[in-house]
Amino acid sequence: MDYDRRHFALLARYNSTANRALVGFLSSLPDGEWSRPHGSYFTSLQGILDHVITCDINWLRRFREIFADDEALNRPRLTPPGHVWTEVSFPDFGEYRRNRSLVDVIFEEWISTADTSRFGEVLTYADSHGHPKSYYFRDALDHVFNHQTHHRGQVSQILDELGILHDFSNLIDVAEQPLP
Repeated sequence: MDYDRRHFALLARYNSTANRALVGFLSSLPDGEWSRPHGSYFTSLQGILDHVITCDINWLRRFREIFADDEALNRPRLTPPGHVWTEVSFPDFGEYRRNRSLVDVIFEEWISTADTSRFGEVLTYADSHGHPKSYYFRDALDHVFNHQTHHRGQVSQILDELGILHDFSNLIDVAEQPLP
């Protein structure tokens, strides 16, 4: 069994499922709530989720350093060239929704075909401040999915404050296997 492929495919599927559910809850928000300040570090729901998708795109672009020939990592959404965008902003919720879905598809498709024997390699890059970084690839990939989960928790808190019932955090629901 290819444990890395199974593990990261599960995390990609979970994040995609959780993001779709989250977008569904956000779709019911009143006009203006997407960008209204809520006292979070990133100010608004838009600010939090713009940050997450910016980071996801930057990580996928960094992953091309090891997986340069992988088709999914060479999609137009991951351009322009270079490593870092300081911000991707979606003032329009519909545009955010389309792009979130596209980035989730890229993660899932790429993991389904990636040469997982290379996940033990070291990924070296410069962060957004120009500082050199070096991590085992699989640890960096775990971080990406954990980062999404962390920020969905912030969104969950805002939805709680708004009185919107929600539940999009159950990894175990995605992991469930059919009974024999």
